[in-house]
Amino acid sequence: MLLKNFVNLNEEEIEMVRRWRNHPEVRRWMYTDHEISKEEHLSFIETLRHDKRNFYYLVYKVDKAVGVLSLTKVDFRNCNAYFGIYANPEEKIHGAGLILEKSAISLAFDVAQLHTLKLEVIEDNERVINFHKRMGFEEEGRLKEFVFKDGRWKDVIVMGIIKKGSVPEQPL
Repeated sequence: MLLKNFVNLNEEEIEMVRRWRNHPEVRRWMYTDHEISKEEHLSFIETLRHDKRNFYYLVYKVDKAVGVLSLTKVDFRNCNAYFGIYANPEEKIHGAGLILEKSAISLAFDVAQLHTLKLEVIEDNERVINFHKRMGFEEEGRLKEFVFKDGRWKDVIVMGIIKKGSVPEQPL
């Protein structure tokens, strides 16, 4: 796998990611589900250049763009973060979810040396909730009526996974 940081994307990749993010099948599961303009997308990427807590990557397998993964709210002191993924909606790549999830877990635990990884999923995204459970995530809580989508308030499920046996050598 190749993870390419959003701040290093070329113009074509930047536009491809924006197109994916605006795709109805991706957008429907995001907290902010409006159509993202080119200016808004470029501004977001520019803010990432100076951000030390939020990291977004375009994931490639060989020469295929598989999807996007993010590590957000990274707390290096307490060794935890949130993550998110979405697959390339324009080209159905077999096993894309698995590739993205394993890449995120490896990035968090093996590279960033985190201890705990969290995620949030809108309650009616049962397919994704079940996928994360199969990957070892457990439901840890529920944010009641946390997002307003499709004309109603919806809960958000908080899930997490812990790297067993991880103890930092010394606090950062």
